[in-house]
Parts: sequence; structure tokens; C-alpha cells
Amino acid sequence: MSTDVDLKLPLPLRGIVPPLVTPLTETGKFDARSFSTLIERVIEGGVHGLFLLGTTGEFCSLSTETRKQVVSEGCRAAAKRVPVVVNVSDTSFEESLKLARHAAGAGATAVAICPPYYFSVTQEDLLRYTQKFAEASDLPVFLYNIPQNAHVEFEADTVRRLADVPNVAGLKNSNGSVEYTSQVSQVKARRPEFSLLVGTEEIMMTAMEAGADGSVCGGANMFPALYVKLFDAMENKQLSQAKELQGLIARIAKEIYSVGPANTSYFRGLKGALAQLGVCGESLAEPLTVFNSEERQELRSRLNRLLPELLSDRPATPARGLGDF
Repeated sequence: MSTDVDLKLPLPLRGIVPPLVTPLTETGKFDARSFSTLIERVIEGGVHGLFLLGTTGEFCSLSTETRKQVVSEGCRAAAKRVPVVVNVSDTSFEESLKLARHAAGAGATAVAICPPYYFSVTQEDLLRYTQKFAEASDLPVFLYNIPQNAHVEFEADTVRRLADVPNVAGLKNSNGSVEYTSQVSQVKARRPEFSLLVGTEEIMMTAMEAGADGSVCGGANMFPALYVKLFDAMENKQLSQAKELQGLIARIAKEIYSVGPANTSYFRGLKGALAQLGVCGESLAEPLTVFNSEERQELRSRLNRLLPELLSDRPATPARGLGDF
């Protein structure tokens, strides 16, 4: 395994690591310019890392070539300022490994992999598969637990066993369970450098109380500084402030992610809000479609109701950019 890594992974990786959306043009092509703008914006907002090609990044709907472009542009734009974690999950082991090698060559800091998401596999198969991948990867590996999409879970005992594999660096858990987070956090007793990040922003505070090191939260695409502020409040044990911020973040999620049919409202709402904030276009990869005019107006009304509260503690002088939120 190569040790020539451009930016060493903090052990553990802690803080806010937004799962970046993948900006697309109206014809479905990767919009590198908007992606670079988004990366500048979240780094300006104080995030602690970037997560590329996650579920929020619509990875499973993108071609291999587009995924490579996202990785190359993401690493270039990050310019080694923060760690870059690339989700390389694929139904093919070899394709995952090829993308992991591309990520290493582009300057990524780590990769992530979820269970193969077509065939049902046993935990023993998953253990063997993931260990084989970790041993072949040139970069540290995060386990990506998202059973609602992969339809297979990294069970807590499997995570504990994989934590003994030297190149497994941590877990991104997106199952929304604080109990699961608490169970998995027991790994830290023997391996304190193991990173535990949660993907459900509505439970970030309670997850951190249960042992999480931070969050891979989609809302940080929109308002990165707000999520960093919640993380900092938890780090400094300012629980009253953290509770207030968590309440605001829960309201953002409820308002932005609930327009239109529930099964696609997260993706459409997040990209729609970013478009209205002037960050990138709202286009989604097939088979998802953008809002119709009524849904778009509904989202605008909800966003306009939220913005005054987000701006309430900002100075009267003009902000440097939307990353200040």
C-alpha cells in the first residue's frame, strides 16, 4: 500500500464534512465551474473536510467518466486545504478499486465504500469483501452505512471487526439511529483514532453526545457556517446554544427537504435551494427531475421565511459570501 498521500487524514477525522452535491448543466453534463464555486463556499464556511460522490452527490446515477471528473475537479479545487473523502461504491469490486486508484492519483485523502447494493449478502461476505477492498486501497477507507439505499447494513459487530483492519479509518453512518451510533462508538475504547461521522443532520447533537465525531450533513452545502457553529458549540460544551442551533437545523431540513413527493424531496429541495441561493443550477441526474413552477415557488417561500433567522446574528455589513451562513 502506497504511503505517498498528499494530505494526511486526521485521526480521527472530526467536524463538518459536507456531502457535496454534483452540479449539472441542463443537458446533464458535469458543471465543473459551479462545483469549484461550491467548494470555495463551504471551505470559506469553515468545514473540516469534503465528501464527494455520496448519495447527495447522486453517484449511482453518474457515468464512470463523470465520477472521475468530479474527483479530479474536487481535489483540484480543494487544493489540499481540507481532507477530501471520495465515495467509490459500485456494484463491481473492480470498478470501486479503479475509482479509488483514480482518487489517490488525483490527491484525495481517503475513500468510502458501502455494501454492494444489488445482491443481498451475509455479514461474513460483507466482512470479507470490505477487508479485501481495504487491503487493496492506496487510501484509508471509510465504511459507508446506508441500509435504506444499499439494502444491506454494516451491523455493529461487523463494524467492530472491521475496525481491526489497519486501513479502515472510520464509519459514515446514515441510518439515522442514535442507538446504533452509541453501539459503534464502543470501538473507540480500543481504537480512539477511528472516526465516527453521522449523515443525518437532524440528530447531529444527540449523535455527538453518543460518541460521534461530527457530521456528513447535506445542509452544509447551503449554510456551512451554521453547521460548523453547531459542531463548535458541542465541542465547547455550550449545550444551550447547541440545542438552539440543532432546532434551527431541524427546521431547515423540514422546510427544504419536504417539497413534492417524499422519495425525491431531499435531492430536489437541496439542489433547488442552492439554485435559489445562486450557488449552482437545480438540474438533477436522470431519473430525477427538477421542481415544477408551483413547487419551485413553494420552496422559495419557505427559504425566504428561514433566511431572516439565519441572518439575525450576522453583522450589518454585507457578508463576504453565502458561505458565511
